[in-house]
Amino acid sequence: MYRQLFGWLTMLLLCPSCSDNSPSISVVCEEDPRVGRGNCIIKWETTPVIEGKVKIYASTDQDKIPEKNPILTADISDQLATIVISDPTQRYYYKMVFNNRYRVVTASRNSVIPGIQNFRDIGGYAAAKGKKTRWGMLYRSAQVESLSYSTFKELKNIGIKTVIDLRTPEEVAKTPRLEEQGLNVVHIPIGSVNADDIMQKVREGKIRNDSIYRLMLRVNREMVIYYRAEYKKMFDLLKEEDNYPAMIVCMSGMDRTAIASAMILSALGVNDETIMSDYLRSNDFFDIPRASGYGYRLPRHAQEAITTLFSAREGFLNAAKSQVEKSYGNIPTYLDKGLGLTEEDIRDLRGVLLH
Repeated sequence: MYRQLFGWLTMLLLCPSCSDNSPSISVVCEEDPRVGRGNCIIKWETTPVIEGKVKIYASTDQDKIPEKNPILTADISDQLATIVISDPTQRYYYKMVFNNRYRVVTASRNSVIPGIQNFRDIGGYAAAKGKKTRWGMLYRSAQVESLSYSTFKELKNIGIKTVIDLRTPEEVAKTPRLEEQGLNVVHIPIGSVNADDIMQKVREGKIRNDSIYRLMLRVNREMVIYYRAEYKKMFDLLKEEDNYPAMIVCMSGMDRTAIASAMILSALGVNDETIMSDYLRSNDFFDIPRASGYGYRLPRHAQEAITTLFSAREGFLNAAKSQVEKSYGNIPTYLDKGLGLTEEDIRDLRGVLLH
């Protein structure tokens, strides 16, 4: 997992006050449990290469990070810093100031929470009109597999208020009831493959890798056409600021949640390359052996099939996008004509999720 932890650098815009000759600064910040819960590693690159110092400031409020006492100062050439915080129950946001001139705000995209896989923030992406998606507002995740005290405490610390659950009733019945923990859970069932049935057929040799690949292509194409009303209901919830912070979940966080996240980011004006990069990061934060009951003990063909089932592949997300373009011409028209989102709806969504 951690070999690919920094496989993608999230491009962040510099503040408007910087000069036209500002360097391009790429930053990635990820929580690393090897360092300690809540702590993180920040990596950065500058183009062109610049010398000097970078100061890092921290705050629990992304909109108010005072430049008083840096928690860390490093050489820009180091390109890496380990952040150790004093209170792991809090979510921190970091302002990086390069040579007292160039500023970037970042936060850990993933959060390691017991009993939940593939949990991450969709904040910090460059979006429409020079704005960025807000940190700490909207999370995407796999299902909550166990609701221990520590799991619920972490969700509470992050401030999760609303859970948009895209799983079917059959899937929901196999996992803890989040409503019992005081969370506002909105069930919007969207059909997908039955992972348990698929894995059983894989073990029996009835389904192979190429069959699963074709199946996922078909499912993703159908999802954007046959579940338009369900995704519209999701957007209606996300327009309301009172519902935040929110998280969107499905079984693995890679199919229904992936398409939901792609739709949301597209509506916010995030470019296709960034949307694909966000989607592929599921491969870093999802433990396939754990989800499959340690399927690596099975024959090689079965292992390959299960890996395909629980992987984010470019072709899967592109299948949904291609179907949208075939049926509606482009994503904006799909959001308008397919889902029924008005200009006012998009404006309200951006008002909540962009800054």
